Amino acid sequence: MNNLKTYLITGGSSGIGLDIAEKLASEGKQVVTVSRERQKINRALKEKPHLKEKVDFLTGDVSDAQSINSIKEYLEKEYGVLHGLINSAGVISVGTLETLSAEEWQRMLDVNLTGPFLMTKTLLPLLKKANGASVINISSIAGLRPGTSIGYSVSKAGLDMLTRFLTANLGPYKIRVNSINPGLVRTNLHFDNNLFDNREDYEKMVEGARARHPVGRIGEPGDISSIVKFLLSEEASWISGSIIPVDGGVTQENGFLPEK
Repeated sequence: MNNLKTYLITGGSSGIGLDIAEKLASEGKQVVTVSRERQKINRALKEKPHLKEKVDFLTGDVSDAQSINSIKEYLEKEYGVLHGLINSAGVISVGTLETLSAEEWQRMLDVNLTGPFLMTKTLLPLLKKANGASVINISSIAGLRPGTSIGYSVSKAGLDMLTRFLTANLGPYKIRVNSINPGLVRTNLHFDNNLFDNREDYEKMVEGARARHPVGRIGEPGDISSIVKFLLSEEASWISGSIIPVDGGVTQENGFLPEK
């Protein structure tokens, strides 16, 4: 065990989760990540080899109680306490009520909603030991207004309610709980979930989305990790139960206003 503050990030081998891991590790924090696929961990280490000595990359399934118990046992043995939990793992399949399969619906609920519930529930004893821990759920603006996937939107709306519920539940233990709701962020999420066949089609989608954002661009992982860093800090010690859209203003888009 060491005296560094310890943070666990699910989905920490790609996209937003990886950027959070890199930012916290650069500040000298002890960072542990959980990813379901070793292949993604290898990809992350290839992209950012400097993290090999700074981040403890674990494999595990956030939707599986037995896997999470194993993670807890490891954390207890190696670190003894958990100062922050960032639930960033997520999956998406596009589809409506008529087109989305029951299997894909269940997969999104399992990972996007049940995962954070199980992780927080199982790791609560370690979070209590920190005497001032923070839980951050990486949600989505799709949970605030319908998106392209009924399953994704419902799972993220549920995650926001979980945040609100846990705020009251865990407040007596000095544990703060908040949601960050990103808009469209440039990550591997769309490719890892087979939503695009090639980079050209993806860039066309990005260009169309860019025009709808008041700030004139889509998001980058750093736009989200900066908010995570703030919410974990003492400067945010009075913030709990917040649902925070970080979306370049796209949820405020008003089609009735004249174009420039």
